[in-house]
Amino acid sequence: MEAAAIVKKIRSEGGITRKELAQLADVSPSTIGRIERGEMDPTWGTVQKILTSTGYQINGKSVVASGDTSAIRAASALFEPMFNRTIASTVENAMTSWVDNWKSANGQWTERWKRTGWLADSAGVDDLVAIAVSAGNAGKVARRAGARIPVEVEGGWRTLVDRLKENDIDYAVSGLVATRQDRSDQTAGAPFIYVSDPQAIVDDLGFDRARPGQGVLLLKAGAGELEESETEGEVQFVPRSRALLDAFSGPGRDPDKAEDLLRSLLESAA
Repeated sequence: MEAAAIVKKIRSEGGITRKELAQLADVSPSTIGRIERGEMDPTWGTVQKILTSTGYQINGKSVVASGDTSAIRAASALFEPMFNRTIASTVENAMTSWVDNWKSANGQWTERWKRTGWLADSAGVDDLVAIAVSAGNAGKVARRAGARIPVEVEGGWRTLVDRLKENDIDYAVSGLVATRQDRSDQTAGAPFIYVSDPQAIVDDLGFDRARPGQGVLLLKAGAGELEESETEGEVQFVPRSRALLDAFSGPGRDPDKAEDLLRSLLESAA
């Protein structure tokens, strides 16, 4: 795949400028411009920096998300205080909370976001949304390692949760449903549910597979989702910030809905 096509694809998917891509990859803006115009044949090392810094990889003749959940975890540390008004009543306070929390997150991602100016004391709503989009694109659910199985459950996701609880199976609900203030009362929606072994659960409990994009998606936990779960209304959820970032990495219109929610949270806190 030609380098120019790689750069164009990444910029299009992320909605980022040449300058922002250059800052993420820690190369000069002129280098990105020359590559995109076909005036430069970069080394593989430069191409790899561009791919890695944005969470993409080459798959055959396409550029696809790498499924890097470390980006999701790094961004989650920023957004969790926004769900707690006593901690973050303004965007500025949210950024202060981030400074306190970011050391426990993935340093590579935070450094990249710092270089773009998205992660700074002067960061605004658009900057924070850019971080969420960046993390979501890198950690696309469809590209993550491990089993992903959509299942059909009569009665929806709450029925599925009840079955998991009856069988003493650890789980954590994520996605847009898990971001809501009344999430323990929700019955509608199609969240993601993290479990340790989706295939074993399908086999043992006799769930029918759903068509792609339908039903409830069982995801293999692998980045602390079960250990960090929160119990609310006798249902286990991932933290709201993680649920939000998972929605940014989800299918269909989930990323658009997640962006609307994040903008609403940030603007109401300002």
